[in-house]
Amino acid sequence: MILFENVTKTYPRTTRPALDDVSLEIPRGEFAFVVGTSGSGKSTMMQLVMKEQDATRGRILVAGRELDRLPERKVPALRREIGCVFQDFRLLPNKTVFQNVAYALQVLGSSRARIRQTVPETLELVGLAGMEKRLPHQLSGGEQQRVAIARAFVNRPPVLLADEPTGNLDPDTSLGIVQLLDRINRTGTTVVMATHDTVTVNAMRKRVVRLDRGVLVSDMEAGDYTTGSIPRIRLDDEPAAAPRPMAAEAPDVADGYDDADPTAYGESDLDDDPDALPPIGRDADEPRPRGGIFRRHKAVQTSDR
Repeated sequence: MILFENVTKTYPRTTRPALDDVSLEIPRGEFAFVVGTSGSGKSTMMQLVMKEQDATRGRILVAGRELDRLPERKVPALRREIGCVFQDFRLLPNKTVFQNVAYALQVLGSSRARIRQTVPETLELVGLAGMEKRLPHQLSGGEQQRVAIARAFVNRPPVLLADEPTGNLDPDTSLGIVQLLDRINRTGTTVVMATHDTVTVNAMRKRVVRLDRGVLVSDMEAGDYTTGSIPRIRLDDEPAAAPRPMAAEAPDVADGYDDADPTAYGESDLDDDPDALPPIGRDADEPRPRGGIFRRHKAVQTSDR
């Protein structure tokens, strides 16, 4: 579904690449967290998948399309297959919950009959049934993010990208949002979430891809949010070891935000042009080289038995 082969991205007027020789594969239907400190390259990876940026070197495939050979006229078709969720919600303030979600279908030319059927089904999936007529300011932060997720998923895209979707939410609400993304993933949609949310990543035990200054430094199944070495794992071909005391946890990575400049909906622009689509943000930093497809290990807890 998503394949990076030796991908490097260097922004103009910078000496250090935002991504450096990154290789990984995210198969269809997988849920993967992309983690790392501020400036590690998470948002750049998202932009490359959306073809909002082009790789400096390397090969990227998304949904069967080789992006470096994709003509500009076919980029809108690619983006229709990718739903996007952002930290700042990007809802239309003067439109109801129903209208915000229906907007994503309207710009694709969907019929009124399909909109009337699909929007309520999607709102029920995200836990917002009965809130169709509310405006964004009448909702909590978690409810606003659920509207944003409903809008990203209403067209049933095969890929859903979530760029720091819990950055403005409290821990309990954040966990609920990620559990919702997990529910969407179980419908068959591939979900890739960039995050600094240590607690949620540790609780979910999904695949965890770690970037450090643009370099892919670890890739774990059933992983957690760690620094440096990878604790609590055993290679599949190793014999099961007797329970032993767990090593001290590595310290959590300090929270922060990628060096990004996401452009949200401009209200006046949307009022003038209802067909306008939202762009995504920006990110950059440095690193050191590494090649080849990164091998994943399966994390196995060796204590608490």
